[in-house]
Amino acid sequence: MNDNYEKRALINTNSIFWDETQTKGVFRKLLSKKDEEETSILKFEENSILNSESKINSVEIFVLEGTYSNEFGEFKSGTYLRLPKEDEAFVKSNNGCTIFRKINYFKDDEQVNIDTNLTSWLAGHGNLEVMPLSIQTALVKWAKGERFIPHKHWGGEEILVLSGTFIDEHGTYPQGSWIRSPHLSEHFPYVEEETIIFVKTGHL
Repeated sequence: MNDNYEKRALINTNSIFWDETQTKGVFRKLLSKKDEEETSILKFEENSILNSESKINSVEIFVLEGTYSNEFGEFKSGTYLRLPKEDEAFVKSNNGCTIFRKINYFKDDEQVNIDTNLTSWLAGHGNLEVMPLSIQTALVKWAKGERFIPHKHWGGEEILVLSGTFIDEHGTYPQGSWIRSPHLSEHFPYVEEETIIFVKTGHL
């Protein structure tokens, strides 16, 4: 699904149904899958465990709701994790949670744990505010009415709209929209209301 990184991909995650996984109490909205690489949104019901058997992945996670747990601890809504190795047998949620998750997209040893609720925004271009998270990954806050310069994406761009509505000449993307644009794609983005996006660039 959406396994061609040279093509644009767009999913409004609010408009697709949750799929059952092999584990009771864990549901998935699959966004992209190519070989072992997978991008998805996962929902854990109370006291659910991701996998009864050990399975190791490199993971990049943003906790959208609730509290997510693994062998490294508990992580509440707004936490960003980048882990070279995570064992699915230890992944669970006692009270339920929803996460955005990318697995097996990197092989380096950089490990990151950021509570974005406690991290300061930095000044970006124009009235944008930026919160760097890791290599090629950040949160970007757009002020009401902000317009960015027309630009190309060297190495592509991937966006998850966390709040507000993101807009460009290709469409309008409300909260929950996932957009992946290929290498050298271009657009002229803007917003009409304050909007926060999770964004990765240069990784495709």
